[in-house]
Amino acid sequence: MEHLTAVVDEPVRIALESSGGAGYEWRLGEMPPGLRLETRESLPPEAGAPPGSPHQVVFTLVAQAEGTYEVTFTLQRPWESDAAQERVFEIEAVAG
Repeated sequence: MEHLTAVVDEPVRIALESSGGAGYEWRLGEMPPGLRLETRESLPPEAGAPPGSPHQVVFTLVAQAEGTYEVTFTLQRPWESDAAQERVFEIEAVAG
């Protein structure tokens, strides 16, 4: 489990590396109450990188209240039920 600290009502970004061309995508599991997904964006590979190079998927989350939140991301293909990888983050939200 990875630990992050966030300030209430301020965005916290989680960047996950994804392999290009294999059909895998990062999915955010069920969101706990008090935490919301603001954006999900896929950043292109670095300029000049060969086709199929890894890229970053960035999730921006906002805690709406103080507390500890756990979020799970899974890397999987849309047509498969098993995840190739799982990353779990514990976010501690503190007052600003």
